[in-house]
Amino acid sequence: MLHFACLGLSFLSALMLAPPAVAQAEEADNWALSGGFDLLELRDGQGDSLFLFDGSFSYGNSRHQLMLATEGGGALNSQIDEVQARFFYGYSIGNTVLMAGARKDFKPHPGDLHAAIGIQGMIGTRLNWESYAFLSGDGGLIGEAQIVYQLPITGRLYLEPRIGAGWSAQDVAADAVQAGLTEGEGTLRLRYRLTDKINIYTAVVHERLLGGTRRLAREQGEARQSTMAVFGFGFSL
Repeated sequence: MLHFACLGLSFLSALMLAPPAVAQAEEADNWALSGGFDLLELRDGQGDSLFLFDGSFSYGNSRHQLMLATEGGGALNSQIDEVQARFFYGYSIGNTVLMAGARKDFKPHPGDLHAAIGIQGMIGTRLNWESYAFLSGDGGLIGEAQIVYQLPITGRLYLEPRIGAGWSAQDVAADAVQAGLTEGEGTLRLRYRLTDKINIYTAVVHERLLGGTRRLAREQGEARQSTMAVFGFGFSL
């Protein structure tokens, strides 16, 4: 983790020593705050109804960003049982953002801290993708990736299919996880823009365990997949 920090400091030092012409050009590219919560939703299916949130915020310009992302959730009418925050420095190259920082878990493992790297990108105006890797203090390596597509139906109504997957480089007995692909999720949201900054949506989401993690859940008699109805809204600053 110290190695990641040293690399980050070296990179920032190089930026601070940039030629005056570059510095003046970047001063003209004003820094601004952007972001919001893409997902604030209720999921209902077999078992407990769930509440989930997923938001991200960025302060920066067209090249440099300081980024905060937070996500979590829990059973409805109960306390939130999963919360994490991610802090990144982001550097944009065209439609791609390279990120380095840290991930802090508050629940269910409040002591967990990971070094984090990530990459986000856009293809055209409708397809967004992102991928992350997290390295724990004891050498555990995990990651996740996601693709989101927006398909306009009318000026305010659009479909949003989303596919995501998680992976682990090693077995994690405490979390009943086996090395390889561990879980996948497919969601189809139908969003309606109330204003330029607020939208509401309904959706169906299907989650399933994958690979060795799925086999382990089967052996232990645990649920291996679920399908739920979703209702929610999102907003941006």
